[in-house]
Amino acid sequence: MRSFTTLFAILASAIALFSAALAQDVQGLDTYTDGDAVINLVNTSPTETHVYKVEGNADNPQSAYGAGSGSLPMATVLPGQEVKFQLGEGFIGAFTGDSGAGTRFEVNFRGDSPGEYKTWYNSDMQFGMSNTTMGPTSGKKQINGNDALAGEQDCLAKANSIWGEVDVASQQALLDTGYLEGTTGPDGVLTAVHMDKQAGPEVVEFFQNKALFNSYVSPGSVAGKPTSKAAAAANMFSWSVATKELTITGY
Repeated sequence: MRSFTTLFAILASAIALFSAALAQDVQGLDTYTDGDAVINLVNTSPTETHVYKVEGNADNPQSAYGAGSGSLPMATVLPGQEVKFQLGEGFIGAFTGDSGAGTRFEVNFRGDSPGEYKTWYNSDMQFGMSNTTMGPTSGKKQINGNDALAGEQDCLAKANSIWGEVDVASQQALLDTGYLEGTTGPDGVLTAVHMDKQAGPEVVEFFQNKALFNSYVSPGSVAGKPTSKAAAAANMFSWSVATKELTITGY
């Protein structure tokens, strides 16, 4: 019994150490200076590994991760893991879920507002959808007081929340595009939703203006305006917070 108890204690200690190692994993730059930009990558799934395509802006300074680079090594977050991704100073770039085929979070850590630091970011679904959100780690609201969470925790559930209110003819037209799958009618249910750069305006209209996804859904899309107004859309779906630490959570 004593040896069994000892073995159990050793195993428990090993598991605790392994869990701690997962929770404390650091990627990106090897060094960190107080005030540098950080994105925490949190994987809440107990079984799925989340992989993000990472991109840096061509004019990123030497103080930033992947200075002057385009595509960078993928960021990998194991099931239940939290990763501290160190970006240094002056990083502009993007993290795209599903290895580059999901929701794309664009971020600008070069706060340029006189007298008040701002991090700008948005959630872009033109490349695809993934059940992922991004916001300030502290949970604070945007600088203007609005909700600071970009992206969607459950894209399918969000689409289904409004699907029954769409008329049958429009439901069928949307299903015919292939970007939505499911059944029609007041009791109809969506079983899958998709997005890419080729999606038509009716698909953009549903996801962004009907289901009200917290994202910039497709090139030129903007709530209530023609899809050609790209500049207006970019502004409408940009968030700004007074912090250099954000968290991307994958569900």
